[in-house]
Amino acid sequence: MQIAFLHTLAANQSLFDSFIASSGLEKQATIRHHIASQLLQHASNVGIDDELASMVEQQIVQLEAQGADWVICTCSSIGALAEQAKTRFAQVMRVDRPMAIEASQSGHIKVLVALETTINPTMNLLAEYDADIAQRATVEVIPEAWAHYLAGDNDAYLATIAQYIHDHCLNDSRIVLAQASMAPAILQLDQATRQRTLTSPSLCLEYLLAELENNENGDSQ
Repeated sequence: MQIAFLHTLAANQSLFDSFIASSGLEKQATIRHHIASQLLQHASNVGIDDELASMVEQQIVQLEAQGADWVICTCSSIGALAEQAKTRFAQVMRVDRPMAIEASQSGHIKVLVALETTINPTMNLLAEYDADIAQRATVEVIPEAWAHYLAGDNDAYLATIAQYIHDHCLNDSRIVLAQASMAPAILQLDQATRQRTLTSPSLCLEYLLAELENNENGDSQ
């Protein structure tokens, strides 16, 4: 079994490597990483259009040709396009889908993003599980966070996210960090706040491990 992670941010490779190592997924499957930063650049500078859809599909088809059984798109902004890509056998999933499933089972949720282009894709995904999600979800962009990321200051990026949660989310029963790159910020939160904060990398890997286990059980029967 080969799982390919399609990243649009180079830093997400090391981020996911740490989550993968702690999850044990690498013992169950061959892991590959592929970085295509031009996809997020197009989404940010031009928008979500047919050209971008073609670019995303081309990347996924290439990964499938190289042996990927699963392709995980770690960029929320282009996640929907990734899942629409036509493949012969590879399964394609956006990294935030398992998180959306979990969030849909909560009451009121606060969705936090660092990059504004993430808002619509995230809310559209949540709406797949609850058509009235807009009635019980608040979406907020964390000021200055993405500027720190673009400047290469990941420490300031994560600290800004954690501080925003501390200042603005203490009364929220469920917090959703929409972008995978935001996930390490929970390490700067107290235990109670961590428990009510959802992040996509860990939930995605839990989902993949469960799928692999189900496949193994099915093959043994």
